[in-house]
Amino acid sequence: MAAVAIPSGTHSRYDTAFTSVFPASNYTTPTPESTPNIGVLASPKQPFGGFNIPSNAVNDAIRSNRAWSAATRFLSLSTISDGDAWQPGLGVNSDVHDAISVLCASTGSRKQLEAWYANEVGEHFRQCVLPELAEWQQPVTVSNAAKLLERTVVLLQKSWNHYFTGTMAMMKSVRKPDVRAVLQAFDAQAKQSFHTLVLTSFPRQRLQKTLAVVFFQSMSGLLSKHTDPDCFEHAECHCPINLDLPLAKLQRVGLGGNLGQRAFAHAVHKLLEGPVIDKKCFRVDHEKQQSVIPKLRRWVGTHLTPFIEKSLAALTDDPSLKLTDNDTKQFAQMAVSNLGRRRTTSLFYYVNTWPHTKGAILDIKEYITSDPAEKARVCSNFIAQIQHRLLHAGPQTTEILGVYANIIHAFRLLDARGVMLEKVAGPIRSYLRSRDDTVSIIAASFLAEVDQDGNVVNADPAKVCSDITLEVSESTVEDTRDHKMMDWNDMQWQPDPIDAGPEYKASKSEDVMAYILGLFDQDDFIKEVTTVLAQHLLQVTDPEFVKETRLIELFKSRLDATKLQAAEVMLKDVRDSVSLNKRINPRAKLVSDEPPKPREIQAAIPEGGITGQSLFQVFEHRMKHAQFVASLKLVATRRNDFYYPKRTRLPAEPIQQPGAANIQAIDHKVQILSGFFWPQMRANEFALPARFAELDMAFGHRFSLLGNQRKLRFRRALARVTVELELEDRHVSEADVPAWRASVIDVFGAEDYDAETGVTPTQLAEALQMEEELVVDALGFWTGKRVLYQRTPGLFAVLERLDMDTGFVAARTQQQSETMSAMMSQDVMLREGAPMFETFIKGMLRDGGPKEVAGFMGITNMLKMVLPTFTYGEEEVMWLLGGMEGRGEVASNGELWAFVR
Repeated sequence: MAAVAIPSGTHSRYDTAFTSVFPASNYTTPTPESTPNIGVLASPKQPFGGFNIPSNAVNDAIRSNRAWSAATRFLSLSTISDGDAWQPGLGVNSDVHDAISVLCASTGSRKQLEAWYANEVGEHFRQCVLPELAEWQQPVTVSNAAKLLERTVVLLQKSWNHYFTGTMAMMKSVRKPDVRAVLQAFDAQAKQSFHTLVLTSFPRQRLQKTLAVVFFQSMSGLLSKHTDPDCFEHAECHCPINLDLPLAKLQRVGLGGNLGQRAFAHAVHKLLEGPVIDKKCFRVDHEKQQSVIPKLRRWVGTHLTPFIEKSLAALTDDPSLKLTDNDTKQFAQMAVSNLGRRRTTSLFYYVNTWPHTKGAILDIKEYITSDPAEKARVCSNFIAQIQHRLLHAGPQTTEILGVYANIIHAFRLLDARGVMLEKVAGPIRSYLRSRDDTVSIIAASFLAEVDQDGNVVNADPAKVCSDITLEVSESTVEDTRDHKMMDWNDMQWQPDPIDAGPEYKASKSEDVMAYILGLFDQDDFIKEVTTVLAQHLLQVTDPEFVKETRLIELFKSRLDATKLQAAEVMLKDVRDSVSLNKRINPRAKLVSDEPPKPREIQAAIPEGGITGQSLFQVFEHRMKHAQFVASLKLVATRRNDFYYPKRTRLPAEPIQQPGAANIQAIDHKVQILSGFFWPQMRANEFALPARFAELDMAFGHRFSLLGNQRKLRFRRALARVTVELELEDRHVSEADVPAWRASVIDVFGAEDYDAETGVTPTQLAEALQMEEELVVDALGFWTGKRVLYQRTPGLFAVLERLDMDTGFVAARTQQQSETMSAMMSQDVMLREGAPMFETFIKGMLRDGGPKEVAGFMGITNMLKMVLPTFTYGEEEVMWLLGGMEGRGEVASNGELWAFVR
């Protein structure tokens, strides 16, 4: 409790109540020197008696009173407060020594003298010192703390000199050891009383906080002033720490001791929370990607601990004070904890910028390693950060997936057992499952292209997560499935960590791929990957399919291989198509009656070999069997019943003479797909240019000669064409154009095209028997390429020259930003299958009675069990029921749906 000094002469209720319980002591004022007894010769050695005076109680009292009078007269204080030193009324002589020796020889009289002097000091302190330090009775501002403390120390030092210069002068003049010891004890008690007076005269908490503020300001200022700029680049920090305050003087005037130690400890703690860990020396190491905590520990041991030891010794006036090794460890742990908490507040930033901030993650790892109880704090803090900054509608799904991949890396580094990762990954995994485009983005990211420099190329940032793509390119095709606890052959088995949650899965090795694949149910994920893979295989240009093969093998090692049969069949189809094109469509020529050249026969022989009869069926309509056998011996080698292509150089083909029939050569390639295993694809029918139709017919004829049981059905909407256009002032070339766009632009090159009249979309749809959706897409594409323009609204013509006056200046049809997908969307497939689904629903409700949409025996589950093609959910079933209800076929009664008879 802080004591408030009240000047003498004032009274209050507090004084009355206090003195009623503890009455104040009555101290006499110094008395004048007593008159000696008349007729008694005074002894020069006995100032308080004479010769032959008998020793009795009266004489002892007189002697004690004379000693009291001499001692108190010597120790009495002047009320002048501006004196720097004690100005005694009497000099220090033997009488004073003997008087104090007499009083201190008895315990009772010594305590009375100590109490009298403490009262004398207290009265003088309250009358002359406290009024000048009245500012302590009001709150002290931080900016004024140093000035107030400095003025307080100066006044207290003057008071100390005024109170104790006499006693110190008295001790210096004493020669007898026993008398000096008595005076030293009296002086120590008087100084202790003065320290107590100082502490009880000011608000204790305010004084301690002010001291802590001044200590902190001094240490932080000097620390920043003497920072070594080279420390950041080295493994050691040599920045000194100091304090420009007279700690010994603070202890002398009563501001040290326990109060000063607590204030100093508070200042050191605050210093370690801010200025120390904010130093450039201990910032995140972005260059070497190392932890700075070992450097911080060494700095605490070599600089901070000796400074604390020296400062505490000065504040306690105990030069022998030493800190133990345990104290040093505690200070180092305090610094590490503060640095770790500071890093944790920015953990989301460090994760988001991984791996450039690996050093910060290593700092947090050192932090939680030294104090495992802080793991929960790190996890809860990070979850709050991602909830606030990531898991909302603002970020794109690709961005969230990229951060999720970084979280896996960072938290696997923090905790190799994966316990912390399981705790922080829960919210982000739940949020990713709630987004509709997560699976499609993951599947597209698996198939994106990566160049030799490790950069993702030709990828839409909104549809491809580059972090996942890079992880796939770096993943190894190996068994990384979970090694469960019941694996009796695992000699490296360890039990689950004690802090693991209920969803923790023990696994030997899990990379980013394993966590990404574990986001969703395998069936849903494989279904989406199959759709994206089908679209990708139709557009890939690599005839070896190296990346696609590796990806499927990667899936087989991490997922259920039996569910990837469709993906394997699709890959086999595109591979066989390459070989098949070489066999029956070597140069994509039109059907000709001329005998094939040896080179053409060699190109038709697959690498895996073929029988002579099967190969002859391809050319039997163009040459006789004897001619075929002779040519085959030039280009093939027979092994058992199979022929394999030779690697020898063939004779040069004769140069075609002028006037000879020139066979039109078009690079025509066909992919043979197994309709049962591939996802549903576009089946739009429309008229192709005559040359393409002839090529398809020729390929179909050659394919039928192979003697297999499969029949071709050309999917014209999946065809891709390279179009080259010759206009008056320019040449336009567009590769990989959908066939319907080629058919539309081909109409503008027909003989019956009238450039003055133009063509309308309706005319194009009728002429090509094409759906309006595809016509609009083609017109938008070619208008965006400035090949077509609108003469008038809805009337299109060829833009032969770029400087032509197009007349009608209207909003140009926007070019399509992307080609329509070859795979049918879920909505299109649902609309196409709606009649069959609705028929089944009506029969089910008619025969089985009313049913709910959800539930084990609900409409949705029954559709999935009976119809393999129904892969939709409850929302799609509600859409079907809504249409049937509108036609009066079904009716709803709450959650039940019934058939209307």
